[in-house]
Amino acid sequence: MPDVIKILPESLINKIAAGEVVQRPSSVVKELVENSIDAQADDITINIQEAGKSLIQVIDNGVGMSATDARLAFERHATSKISSTEDLFHIQTKGFRGEALASIASVAQVELRTRRKQDQIGTRVVIEGGKFILQEPVSCPSGANFQVKNLFFNVPARRKFLKSEQTEFKHILTEFYRIAIPHPDVKFSLYHNKQIIYKLEKSSSLKERIVNLFEKTYNKYLIPIDTNAGFIRIYGYIGTPESARKKYADQYFFVNNRYFRSSYLHRAVMKAYEKVISPELKPIYFIFFEIDPSRIDVNIHPTKIEVNFQDADSVYQLLIAAIKKALAQYGVIPMLDFEAEAFMNKNSDNSDLDAIPFMEEDILGDYNPFDYQEEIPDESKDNPSTSFAGSRKDRIPSNWQDLFIENMKEEELPEEKNNISTPAPSSSFISFKGKYIITPLKSGLAIINIKRAYETIFFEQFLQQLSDNQLHSQQTLYPIKITLTHRQLQSFFALKAQFEAIGYVFERISETSFNIVGIPSFMELQEAQEILMNILNDPDAESLNIYETTLENLAALMARTKAGLQKSNLSLSEMETLVNRLFASPSPNYSPGGKKNFHILKIEEIDKFFS
Repeated sequence: MPDVIKILPESLINKIAAGEVVQRPSSVVKELVENSIDAQADDITINIQEAGKSLIQVIDNGVGMSATDARLAFERHATSKISSTEDLFHIQTKGFRGEALASIASVAQVELRTRRKQDQIGTRVVIEGGKFILQEPVSCPSGANFQVKNLFFNVPARRKFLKSEQTEFKHILTEFYRIAIPHPDVKFSLYHNKQIIYKLEKSSSLKERIVNLFEKTYNKYLIPIDTNAGFIRIYGYIGTPESARKKYADQYFFVNNRYFRSSYLHRAVMKAYEKVISPELKPIYFIFFEIDPSRIDVNIHPTKIEVNFQDADSVYQLLIAAIKKALAQYGVIPMLDFEAEAFMNKNSDNSDLDAIPFMEEDILGDYNPFDYQEEIPDESKDNPSTSFAGSRKDRIPSNWQDLFIENMKEEELPEEKNNISTPAPSSSFISFKGKYIITPLKSGLAIINIKRAYETIFFEQFLQQLSDNQLHSQQTLYPIKITLTHRQLQSFFALKAQFEAIGYVFERISETSFNIVGIPSFMELQEAQEILMNILNDPDAESLNIYETTLENLAALMARTKAGLQKSNLSLSEMETLVNRLFASPSPNYSPGGKKNFHILKIEEIDKFFS
């Protein structure tokens, strides 16, 4: 039998490594700009063409490289940042593994021009698809000038999976923010398709950098935090309760000026805010941890985006204390206990549900839809791009009352069929944490996601309105001026044609400002403006082109936006109306994105907890 184990060639090894390091153009931007920071640059220019598909160029005024170092930098595991195992536990730089340049060069056409300040002449290195092409002397400024052209030109299967230009550039912006925020002492210039996106001068403070990067209104919303516990310093800025949002909020953690993510520490932030904002709101925060590098491990993730703290529980408690102290110093008074308030809903006198009009016909009659849950395929949970249009037409029967019984196994049917048609009394509806409605059934407990129920109802409502009104536009009495951030502009241009298709009319008045001079005929002015701006603030809006038609896509975007604007603290009658409307819709099982709207916890499952 012939031998089957082979040593892979270096070129293939580099391409495999590139799959971890270079996932998309933004990965290249991250690696190159971090190298510039590590090279002590304080002036960095980033030129992007076609969202990085055709060109990513990073120019810096750092220390530069000698001719020998410039060639060695493209070898795997060649680095100036560590030299021993001990160094791994004292990482101060952003990059250290020596894989980035080799990985990038293996899937692109790369040219480097670099010179040290003390050298009279620089060097030029050209590598294409991992193959060394040439190295020659060249006259160039001190520092480094990297050009990465035609990313994935030799891996077409990877290139075709890149998203739209707007989406890929949004990922580049995300990486840009993560590097620019913790380095206010560095000047950054970002160009896309030869247009200036950001020109950030050196900032005198972290707050100034944050305000210049994001919204000017942040200037009045940012509360400083600063706590020193000996082994760790926690500092930065958190948002006032008024700045918390139902949708996307800017939330950043940095350790020793390196961005990282941590669901564990995010829970600490939310814990500190739990008495001052509603549970569904998201606070903004820019939180920095300064700690001895030996007390953290930054080598646990291929993209270095996760960090392990040696004293994680202590850091968790200190973070809560630091945020609470900052909120107290700035006169933020704790509000009601929202958890307790959620369970007191049954005493509420508020019975209006303005956002959800009643259906004229008898919605439920004597039918209880909760006595059976349709099996939901795993792929609808794991694949967010599942087409909702497909789920509506293929999985949902035309008679909604049959949804819960059409596939029920014979042995699962109740002994008395009339049990199916016994509705739960309205007094048994309970709102839990402002996110779910819980109601007891004969077979267990039904748990309904409030936001997804709203979204499903509004989707059908908007889809009907879009069809019935034939996409007419109504002129506004006065133009409504909107000024967009660079992040919002990316979504705006990606979705502009769809907005206009349903009746919006825009008039450009500057590079970042527009007048709304027309709105869809089926919307009120305030609603039209709120829906537009909330869609533009949604980080995933432009990636939702998963529907069969433009109308469905826009209906889904508007429904998700409007659902996020609804109150979640509902009275008994509001909960009952919401549930009735949900199960009167053609697709009560799934939200427009294909996610389940409710779950039934059967009595057998509950019994297992106590067996």
